[in-house]
Amino acid sequence: MNKTLVKRFGIGVALAMLVALCVASSGCLDSKAKPSDEETVGTLKIGLIPTEDQIEMLKKFGPVQEYLETELGMKIETFTATDYTSVIEAMRADKIDVAFFGPFSYVLAAEQAEAEAIVTGGTEAGDVATYHSCIVTHPDSGITCIEDLLNNSSEITFSFVDPASTSGNLIPRGYLLSVGVDPDTDFKTCMFAGGHDASGLAVKSGNVDAGAIYDIGYNRLIESGAATPDDLIVIWTSDPIPKSPIAVRGDLDPALKKRIQQAFVDMPEKDPEVMKAFESKWEKNEMYVAIDDSTYEYVRVIGKSLGYI
Repeated sequence: MNKTLVKRFGIGVALAMLVALCVASSGCLDSKAKPSDEETVGTLKIGLIPTEDQIEMLKKFGPVQEYLETELGMKIETFTATDYTSVIEAMRADKIDVAFFGPFSYVLAAEQAEAEAIVTGGTEAGDVATYHSCIVTHPDSGITCIEDLLNNSSEITFSFVDPASTSGNLIPRGYLLSVGVDPDTDFKTCMFAGGHDASGLAVKSGNVDAGAIYDIGYNRLIESGAATPDDLIVIWTSDPIPKSPIAVRGDLDPALKKRIQQAFVDMPEKDPEVMKAFESKWEKNEMYVAIDDSTYEYVRVIGKSLGYI
């Protein structure tokens, strides 16, 4: 691995670059669009990445779907997939028009399917909100701190989330590599659980010694009673990562893309109950802010440095 890139994007995860990119983000929507899309697309198809149980995801998204149908005057169909790659492929094949991606799966979708980021979670100040990647372990593993995991790597069984997950693979993998541990060769075994909840529960059950999970997923397991802080012990937390984007197909009509963007930005004011329900059950966003692709440039740089792009 390039040592300069590791030094720049390993442990620190390029926080200064993140801040600069957040400031530079805007809602501009350049597109090679088909002018007739807004008139011909009577049904808007939305894809969701697998952060938790698929049936539960669709149930939680219901109020947002109803809100969007009202705001856009269109029928909405929502789909979930078993992995991140399936959502990317669905957009590439024009099977979905809008998708909720993670930062890294979005970068891959932009490269492979010409996806365009339009909004992400924001703060009351109008800034891009952030979240964190975590590494967790269970009390019977004998691991009490990150040094225990690093110093005994050959004995460790480890769970990542999905190859295209930011907080469930890219960021924790980049950290481990930056401190001299190659998960694929230095851990006893290494697996992908398929979802954040699944990764956390694999650790809790003792199927693996440690694993990656994002902080929102960790908190969701604790709040639901599926786990306790004694079951899942956080031994490492990343620097801030920009919240997950909502992206559209690049060839949608520009006016339709703008309407979709505005519908999310307006959600807290136009239907605060929907936003509150969505905030409390999904990504815990207080509001949405307009963005563009540049918000995730540093994620793209890390992905390239690790050979994923």
